[in-house]
Amino acid sequence: MADIQYFGGMPEVGIVPRAPHAGPLLRHVFEQEHGRGGFSGKVSHTYHLYPPTNWLPGETRVVPDFAPRWESPLRPLGGTHHALGVATGDGGDADVYRGMARLVANATAAMNVVAPRVSMDYFFEHHSATMVFFVHEGAGTLETTFGPIGYGRGDFLIVPKGITHRFELAPGRHYYWMYESFAGDPEKAEAPTTGRFLTHSESDYRFPRSLQTVNERGRFAIVSKVDGLYTRRVHPTHPFDVVGWRGDYLPYKLAVEDVRPLVADRSHVPPSGHTVFRLPGCYLCVFTVRAVEKEAMWLPFFHKNLDYCETVGFHFGEFFSSGGTTAPGMVTVHPVGLPHGPKPPALRAFLEGRRPDVHREVAVMADFANPVRISEFALGLGRPDYMDVWSAYAAEAPFAYDPARLDEVRALAERLAGARDTLRPDV
Repeated sequence: MADIQYFGGMPEVGIVPRAPHAGPLLRHVFEQEHGRGGFSGKVSHTYHLYPPTNWLPGETRVVPDFAPRWESPLRPLGGTHHALGVATGDGGDADVYRGMARLVANATAAMNVVAPRVSMDYFFEHHSATMVFFVHEGAGTLETTFGPIGYGRGDFLIVPKGITHRFELAPGRHYYWMYESFAGDPEKAEAPTTGRFLTHSESDYRFPRSLQTVNERGRFAIVSKVDGLYTRRVHPTHPFDVVGWRGDYLPYKLAVEDVRPLVADRSHVPPSGHTVFRLPGCYLCVFTVRAVEKEAMWLPFFHKNLDYCETVGFHFGEFFSSGGTTAPGMVTVHPVGLPHGPKPPALRAFLEGRRPDVHREVAVMADFANPVRISEFALGLGRPDYMDVWSAYAAEAPFAYDPARLDEVRALAERLAGARDTLRPDV
């Protein structure tokens, strides 16, 4: 008889019982459930050599000032655009979480930045948020209860709420943006009219595929975060004593090179068309290498975003609307309601017909639902003259006041009234 194999209905790795909460194996290993939505949402089960609650008595304590820049006081945001310079480490041995710094936040999401210098000598659990990292610089291994995930420059790392993990850094400079989602997990952005494979496919996600079970005795510290409270507990056995897992609540990565942007020859695709993940109260978008519109305006139109504060983290290349006013590692913050759009050098290139064939850039845009606040730490990174980068619109031709402007526009409108796209059906 031919060997018949089946796909299971749920991902699983290693030694697991036939079903959760059932079977003789549970007399020999210790099951732990990681469940969302009061255990009615996504869920995973891990199977441990030792009880997950075997912390040492008298060793649990609050850790004051664990990550002071992560708790930087927040201030109202509005009326002024901000350009934030590259953050540096604090000069010490800051790791991913001790060096974390808050930039902006609303009630359900936040953006942070960190330039870690050393690997973590403890494990971490965020009990208030799922985290989405973007690796601007650096490489290493995200070690998790479910197994390791190697990462490098240009990777998104999704670390679900409550998952035990640590970062092992490779040599070299590291710089990450991190987005917290307090009210739910990131969802893949999809539009009914474009299907499941733009701007990326779930098949592009990379989950842990191998377990590295550690049966080790010692002192293993786990730091947990709830809001601004950090608590350390100590276990006598390694937290990665997992012999198997099953479920769909998992850490994973997405490489930015696997983002396939939506483009159009005859119309400019708005930022929302580049959305990769939806978070409650926040959209994460990726502007990546893509063909330039042929018949449409290939720059963003001037706009007022009346419901969202727009942040853009610049990863590489010269961003198509910046006109040389930003650099890799910088973040711009454009608050709700305040008009913005292409900088004068970029618009001048458009008006003069200097159209590139390809936008060679990568930037991560996070739009936060209003009201949004900005941290004192972020204000300390601010470029004081950023509002002035649009000043040419008030002083230089062809943007500045011209008494003949109205007549010129009326004449042009009459002459171009019958103009049509070149790329059109001949009907």
